[in-house]
Amino acid sequence: MTEKKLLGLVTGLNPRAALAVKTALLAQGGENVCVIESEGQFKIDPDPVFALSDRKIFVFNEAGDLMQRGADLVLVPDFKAGSFINEIQREYTTPVLDMKTALMAMMKPGMVVGVLDEGNARGCADGACELSQQIKMIFPTEAEKAQLDSIREVIRKEGPTDAAAAAIETICRRMVDAGATVIVPNCTQFALTQPALAQKGLPVMDVFTAFAQAALEHSTAKLPKSFKLGLLGGLGPAATVDLYDKIVKATPAKNDQEHFKVVIEQNPQIDDRTACLLYGGPDPTIAMYNACKRLENDGCEYIIIPCNTAHAFLPRLKRHLKTPFIDMQQTMLDAIKAKFGDEARVGLLATSGTIATGIYSQKAEKMGMKMFTPDEDHQKSVMNAIYGPEGAKAGFTTGTCYDDLYRGAKYLVDTYDCNVLILGCTELPLIFHETDDFKIGDKTVSIVDPTATLARKCVEIAMNVIKERGVH
Repeated sequence: MTEKKLLGLVTGLNPRAALAVKTALLAQGGENVCVIESEGQFKIDPDPVFALSDRKIFVFNEAGDLMQRGADLVLVPDFKAGSFINEIQREYTTPVLDMKTALMAMMKPGMVVGVLDEGNARGCADGACELSQQIKMIFPTEAEKAQLDSIREVIRKEGPTDAAAAAIETICRRMVDAGATVIVPNCTQFALTQPALAQKGLPVMDVFTAFAQAALEHSTAKLPKSFKLGLLGGLGPAATVDLYDKIVKATPAKNDQEHFKVVIEQNPQIDDRTACLLYGGPDPTIAMYNACKRLENDGCEYIIIPCNTAHAFLPRLKRHLKTPFIDMQQTMLDAIKAKFGDEARVGLLATSGTIATGIYSQKAEKMGMKMFTPDEDHQKSVMNAIYGPEGAKAGFTTGTCYDDLYRGAKYLVDTYDCNVLILGCTELPLIFHETDDFKIGDKTVSIVDPTATLARKCVEIAMNVIKERGVH
């Protein structure tokens, strides 16, 4: 048994035209098609700038509503939409079909076509598309254009009157005399007069029936989805800015459009992760989950969190979310393993909460990686670099916070001979920067930044997906 095609019809631009298309769809599709109609009514603004943008937004909203109601294909019975339908389509994966696009696909090279509305033929009238260069188009004269403008308003108000059809008939006969073998009434108002014109023996295309046929034959396969990354921000705000900045800089883009989509859910009110883990402070789980759920609902394919301590809560979130996370710690450790192998002696500079949860050390242990942390005294210095009155969360990146962080780093190098130091709190790369030649005393060590590593991993994933799908 053939599955029914669910077609969404944008009706509010021209209800008469929409009804004609619906009638043709049901007549041709029979039991294999079901038509659902949009509910909004379009009101034309006399200002041409607003008239066009209003039309675009109206079609976008109505199409989105029909998609939410399950439409496999959205039909826009409107010729003006042909000039902007690509703008609508690139925001949706459900296919959207307009009358101009559908009818142009029916044109054959060598045809001589009478076109009643030159304005709706933009992009074809000027030969911008390849097909239009292979057919001849006959357009109304300037006097006929003025007459058609008046007829259009009459039909819009009163419907396809006999007088309107008679006036269009005169123009069509002049086009036939000029060599037109088919006349396309590429304005929904003019198209309503087609039955009367056809009775007069004129070769006027029944665009509503043709559009319905094109819709029934059109694929309902989803179009490739643009890659979209979700970022749970605010943990803290400066770390969020730092990560996004690194993503932008790591992306091999030559212009704005070659960057990929990133949705940032910035919520600085999420409770402190370290205070919860170490001192029984307020639990940030629900706030984090709510933010991640919004990113998921927005169509993000991966979620990242520029906060090391927050990763301790990931196991609680993953159980209730379909969208995968890109784990910052695992990404960092994988990068260290790939670069340093078994020679890595890793010192972890992080919040006490991150250290206490073992979210780095447990993963390092599974990988056979040696990892060391500061003693209690030097850990206080690291925490002061982050949370102190002159720390990174207070907006400082030099001075006291630098000295405090350096003290913790020197302890790890002097005591454990660490050759790699992880900046295991997303505020710390605001103080130290990623480098392979950081001097501590008479030794040179590598400073690795999980934020930068995460940014590079996100870009790598995004570029691979974009290449595979062929769409940003």
